Amino acid sequence: MSLLLILLLSSCVSRNQYGIVRPNKIRFSNKKCFDEKVFEKVDTSAIYLIEYKWPKKNDKRYSGYKFYSDNKVAFFINVNIDSINALNPKKAQMGFYSTCSGKNNIQIAYYHVQSGIFKSKKEFEIINDTLVVTNLKSPQASYSVKKYYKQNLKPNELIYKPDW
Repeated sequence: MSLLLILLLSSCVSRNQYGIVRPNKIRFSNKKCFDEKVFEKVDTSAIYLIEYKWPKKNDKRYSGYKFYSDNKVAFFINVNIDSINALNPKKAQMGFYSTCSGKNNIQIAYYHVQSGIFKSKKEFEIINDTLVVTNLKSPQASYSVKKYYKQNLKPNELIYKPDW
């Protein structure tokens, strides 16, 4: 019985060489968006970051979104922005964004040991150089609004392509 369970779970999820989960079977409802004005809304040559500071530590941590063509988006957690290799999308959560409907949305795939694979439900807008992401309430997440600030990337930092 346990062998059957292991086989079922392994068919749904795989990990890449960095240990990041890449779901084998997940349907993103927003990945087939073809908005011709998408690059007026998102900047694929930048990363949008939020800074975290830990109490009693001088350590700065960043999380952020990097948009790609084909409606792909990567969500980086604890990224070291001083390292070009850190911007490799294989080190990020995978997702898709949509700008076709009246509301812009992002879906990021996550894996949790207790609940399995799920997609986050987020809406976004870009105001000047700020990405405002609203995390919609769901069984896996609470409602929140976060602001990510644009950081332009150099041409040598734009060498990576998503692996999904």
